[in-house]
Amino acid sequence: MDEQMENYIIITTEYYWHWDLKGTKKNVWEYRKMMEKMMNAGGLVWFATDEPEISSHPANCLMARIGKHVSPDSIERFDRLRFHQRFMY
Repeated sequence: MDEQMENYIIITTEYYWHWDLKGTKKNVWEYRKMMEKMMNAGGLVWFATDEPEISSHPANCLMARIGKHVSPDSIERFDRLRFHQRFMY
């Protein structure tokens, strides 16, 4: 991976309604597993969130990769963005 990417938080949001379940002949959980595996290959991992669109279905997810040079302040701001309900953070 390009060293410049270590300066960033890279995110992806996965929504089941965008997935090609019919064309791939996978159910929602098989497709989610496939997407997670693909994103893990790029260093992205699952992150909890209470964001309404993501939370609207259990197969939806937020995945991110936090670069080695991202400041603790930026990570804390990312955490605050992930949770709007303070009881979850």
